[in-house]
Amino acid sequence: MSELSRRERKKLETYTRLYECAMELFRQQGYEQTSVEQITQLADVGKGTFYNYFQSKEAVVLEYSRRNYQELIASGREAGYSLQERLAHVLRNWSQFMIRERELAWVALKNREEAELDKGLHYGIIGIISHGQRIGEINKRYDPVFLAESLQGMVLQHFLHWFVTGEGDLEKEMEDVLNLFFEGLSERKLRA
Repeated sequence: MSELSRRERKKLETYTRLYECAMELFRQQGYEQTSVEQITQLADVGKGTFYNYFQSKEAVVLEYSRRNYQELIASGREAGYSLQERLAHVLRNWSQFMIRERELAWVALKNREEAELDKGLHYGIIGIISHGQRIGEINKRYDPVFLAESLQGMVLQHFLHWFVTGEGDLEKEMEDVLNLFFEGLSERKLRA
């Protein structure tokens, strides 16, 4: 891999400084209370420079969310985990992230663009499910994309309810969602 030119290094440094300053301010004073001007002042760059790297404050949050989802999926690829354990690990850590970063999670969720909803998380879940099908841990009857979308739909619905109402235990609900996903509603399995 070739080394970055001086100009490329400078651009990367500016991007990183803007990102880190924005995240620092979001955590200190909240997303809504943070302005682009405050971010650029802390980063010691002109206000226009921010828009060379990010379209908006929301774009910073979406980048933060994307990075976290990549880490979640990578941590869910532990070799010793079964399919259900991998998905449980991902969902448990996802719910902890959503609880810990409540305001930023909401910003990311409501500002996603078209099909840009958590692509890293989405593709990671598809990969985990596909692997589970290949090794015989999950039925091959359903397309892994359909299964991932179904699981994510349940997960997002529970997050929205938790966020809007403030009711429930999000981590426990993720466990229940995963159990429902794997066990289904079959009476035969419940009787066995």
